[in-house]
Amino acid sequence: MLVISVDGMGARLYNLLAAKIHISNLPRLRRQGSYADGVLGVYPTLTYPSHTTIVTGRMPAEHGIYSNLSSREPGKNLGDWFWFSKAIKVPTLWDEARAHRLTTGAVFWPVAAGAPMDWDVPEIWDPQSSSQVDPMYVAKYATPGLLFEALLAIGPPQPGQELDVTRARLAAFILKKYKPNLLLVHLCDLDSVEHEFGPNSPQAAATLEKIDGHIGELLAADQAAGLADSTDVFVVSDHGFLPVGAEIKPNVLFVRAGLLTADEKGNITGGRIATVDNDGSFFIYWPDSEDLRSTVSQALKPLRDQGLLWGVLERSALRDLGAEPAVQMALEAPTGYAFSSGAAGDLISLGKSITGTHGYLPFRCELESSFIAWGPDIRAGVDLHTIRMTEIAPTILKAMGIDARKFGDEPPLAEIFK
Repeated sequence: MLVISVDGMGARLYNLLAAKIHISNLPRLRRQGSYADGVLGVYPTLTYPSHTTIVTGRMPAEHGIYSNLSSREPGKNLGDWFWFSKAIKVPTLWDEARAHRLTTGAVFWPVAAGAPMDWDVPEIWDPQSSSQVDPMYVAKYATPGLLFEALLAIGPPQPGQELDVTRARLAAFILKKYKPNLLLVHLCDLDSVEHEFGPNSPQAAATLEKIDGHIGELLAADQAAGLADSTDVFVVSDHGFLPVGAEIKPNVLFVRAGLLTADEKGNITGGRIATVDNDGSFFIYWPDSEDLRSTVSQALKPLRDQGLLWGVLERSALRDLGAEPAVQMALEAPTGYAFSSGAAGDLISLGKSITGTHGYLPFRCELESSFIAWGPDIRAGVDLHTIRMTEIAPTILKAMGIDARKFGDEPPLAEIFK
């Protein structure tokens, strides 16, 4: 089983960029396999909670990876991410595979540092460093000796080399040498480019073309390993994107209201509440022992008056969405806007150009993610229309020959199998 996650590849991206791209592998896998027109993800539509749902079949409220950031303490939540698999509260695909004596591997899969896998190169970086690319730091948390062995075989990354080039080469190396029963691969360059230039940009189109080539490289490596006749390939993604032209800083209002304190640079130093900025959404926390709802709501009045809230989600709605249980209130940004954690300066900051982001509600159609299944066990031409992200993990287990009836929140997508 080869699972390739293309970060930020929304279900509508193919059509959005159709006139700008020339790709062969993704259309072929979709045509010869089964696919969804859209995947309803989790809230917030961020990389870490989404990837954890893909490997657990559970919503964030159950699996415990509530957003990208792990800390909820005021002023302490900007550096630490949910890197380590020990934070996951439910069984994962690699747990089930291991229980059935199958081998597993992962290449920069989120929330997989320290996971009980045979070959693991996790996504992690030093929060004290300005760089997110440090092979020596990654090697400390990878399977001992694996990264060094791989770099001897494929060579070190070249200066300026795109991250997905390295990730695809590492995955190809593991495929050909170790032939794991399950390999999870996370490609990230499309997400980075969409953040910088927007989802409908020439840069996004060019990056998707390169990713299509990387998928071709992985299929070729699978064939070279002699696995092609027995490998099912799932191409998935975590979220789509919306274009952004301005930022909203709710923490400015909370400082004015005395609910938060901040230094002159706008860094939060403490307060009666805590907040987590998820770009498209904004989570607000306070102790259950305090009744701060009306005070928080009053502080947000300038945003409501200016029409700068697409929605406000109360605790009951968040519970229905399977979001983090401790969130007292969530703000949803309107199209064209994203939230920022800054607490100084103007409430609204206009961008110099159109960028892009995610983190919004999964039901907004631009945020729907992708799903393609292809291989010897998969039927051709099955259009699943819209599926839930929680259906993916049980389906992967079924493709691996593991009884998935008690795994995750949903049954597997049985109609895609021959």
